[in-house]
Amino acid sequence: MAVANGNSQGLMEGICVDPLNWGVAAEGLKGSHLEEVKRMVAEFRKPAVRLGGETLTIAQVSAVATQDSKVKVELSESARDGVKASSDWVMESINKGTDSSGVTAGFGANSHRRTKQGGALQKELIRFLNVGIFGKGTETNHTLPHSATRAAMLVRVNTLLQGYSGIRFEILEAITKFINTKVTPCLPLRGTITASGDLVPLSYIAALLTGSPNSSAVGPSGKPLNPEEAFRHAGVGTGFFELQPKEGLALVNGTAVGSGLASIVLFEANILALMSEILSAIFAEVMQGKLEFTDHLTHKLKHHPGQIEAAAIMEHILDGSSYVKAAKKLHELDPLQKPKRDRYALRTSPQWLGPQIEVIRYSTKSIEREINSVNDNPLIDVSRNKALHGGNFQGTPIGVSMDNTRLAIASIGKLMFAQFSELVNDFYNNGLPSNLSAGRNPSLDYGFKGAEIAMASYCSELQFLANPVTNHVQSAEQHNQDVNSLGLISARKTAEAVEVLKLMSSTYLVALCQAIDLRQLEDNLKNTVKITVSQVVKKVLTEGVNGQLHPSRFCEKDLLKVVDREQIFSYIDDPCSSTYPLMQNLRQVLVEHALENGETEKNLESSIFQKIAAFEEELKILLPKEVDNTRCLVETGNSAIPNQVKDCRSYPLYKFVREELGIGMLTGEKVQSPGEEFDKVFVAMCEGKIIDPILDCVKDWNGAPLPIC
Repeated sequence: MAVANGNSQGLMEGICVDPLNWGVAAEGLKGSHLEEVKRMVAEFRKPAVRLGGETLTIAQVSAVATQDSKVKVELSESARDGVKASSDWVMESINKGTDSSGVTAGFGANSHRRTKQGGALQKELIRFLNVGIFGKGTETNHTLPHSATRAAMLVRVNTLLQGYSGIRFEILEAITKFINTKVTPCLPLRGTITASGDLVPLSYIAALLTGSPNSSAVGPSGKPLNPEEAFRHAGVGTGFFELQPKEGLALVNGTAVGSGLASIVLFEANILALMSEILSAIFAEVMQGKLEFTDHLTHKLKHHPGQIEAAAIMEHILDGSSYVKAAKKLHELDPLQKPKRDRYALRTSPQWLGPQIEVIRYSTKSIEREINSVNDNPLIDVSRNKALHGGNFQGTPIGVSMDNTRLAIASIGKLMFAQFSELVNDFYNNGLPSNLSAGRNPSLDYGFKGAEIAMASYCSELQFLANPVTNHVQSAEQHNQDVNSLGLISARKTAEAVEVLKLMSSTYLVALCQAIDLRQLEDNLKNTVKITVSQVVKKVLTEGVNGQLHPSRFCEKDLLKVVDREQIFSYIDDPCSSTYPLMQNLRQVLVEHALENGETEKNLESSIFQKIAAFEEELKILLPKEVDNTRCLVETGNSAIPNQVKDCRSYPLYKFVREELGIGMLTGEKVQSPGEEFDKVFVAMCEGKIIDPILDCVKDWNGAPLPIC
């Protein structure tokens, strides 16, 4: 034949240089995960995707699938001749009497059957595969999400463009018109084992193309369309297709539904993995963590690239952080105020997240190879004048990648829950209020208590979803498909896991913003208490009855130490209560000084004991008013001490929540429920609006850890 199919020249060159493809696989993992995420985002935002069969990315699939008509799909004209060559070969081979599976021979376990009615065989193929149940008219919906269907159409066209499948170019153009006009066939959610490809769901795309009355689609507005309306709306002027020999098989015998959904899942998983690193850094900030957990030497000695990068990104965010500087001073002031070492959810977060990022990266590359593969059967090799009967339709890369990704997602969620649990527990959170309650009366403000319960629920569901799908294989199709990948089922479960992790991330981000604001409130309240105590000391303790200097004036330094060391939220709702630690410890200081006053204490004019009651009474008059005034100043944005987060690299995420989404501090004094605010973040996450704030947090990172000094 004059025209060969596919990129035969490129294939032969690749075989000579890298015959096992390990070199290409390794090359794909060069560079940082962050750079890869940036590349994905850039590709996701391009207005067009040009298909040629070999360079499709998961970001492009996700863009076409989720952004609908915003992204235009174009077919490479250079692929036309190769596609035509394989189609022509099929027709010529039939005329020569060549026997091929699914062309003249039967399907699967019935491949011993023969027919000369090639077109009728394709028609029957589509009919017997249309076994999907949609549950129309019931509460349950068993239709595949339209985004997954759009992804499947794109990936299938990309495969068929390579010219090994024996299908007309005009059919690929029709599918592309469906994509570009947002006409989406209705595919069943269940019914595929992704072994001989995703036969059942893909058969419904073929059914629409052939005008089968049981097929349907939805238009851009979600309106149901019958086949005639779908063709008219998409501008497909050819009329319904009469499938030629092999064309039905070319449409259904591939892994496009599983790999298409996996592409959508992995685009989001990569973003969420990066976000988890940044959230862990913010967690370290608000928990007054010790920066040494990110030191490069620790991670260099472990050798794992995912861990090294996770630590380097956290180190970059924490380097120069106002919170880290303040925490360092706190640790120096009183080394015993908190544990010598942070708990594992903080201290080992790079070691925990690193392997998950490696898994997600490898899965991404595996799926990218799959969406650029030829995965139907038989393969038409025009150059050697033969049909190859193999098993590229086995979707094992999808099942394995999705199982692994889902386990990684569950592990990220587990870390997030462990961090959240520390954050809301006043036994562990280094001075923050229980439940992150920000109201004046903690008895009527339970803060994030409900959120912690919800987080436990999300985490438990994630742990369940982490169980593998691929070890539940059933022998199918008269034991012909006796091993099967379950790729789409695994991809569906991983899509569920991604949604649950987004719920967790939304809740956690709002909690971290609450903690950030509580640290500002803490700074201002502590400053107010110190100033007020100092004022009362000067007014009550400096002079005696006759105006002489009083020995109690020397108590001021130790009284202020009490304020420094006492956790503000342990007493601030009723600062002068005798049952709270502030008043108890201030009195203890005065008593100790009185005991050290010796014989002088016997003189009523120089007695420190005699001053205690006056000191406490004056404090009870002044302090509650000053505390309430400080709260008002903080709430109105007029506080004496500004929010430290504005000087931190984590600020873009905080700013996004507080300013762009308009989510304020949650208290029991407000009408808004926590869920309303979490939902705003979740929706923004689903719409991709959180991507830029995430990338802004690491925009200045040079891709390397800080030098070991």
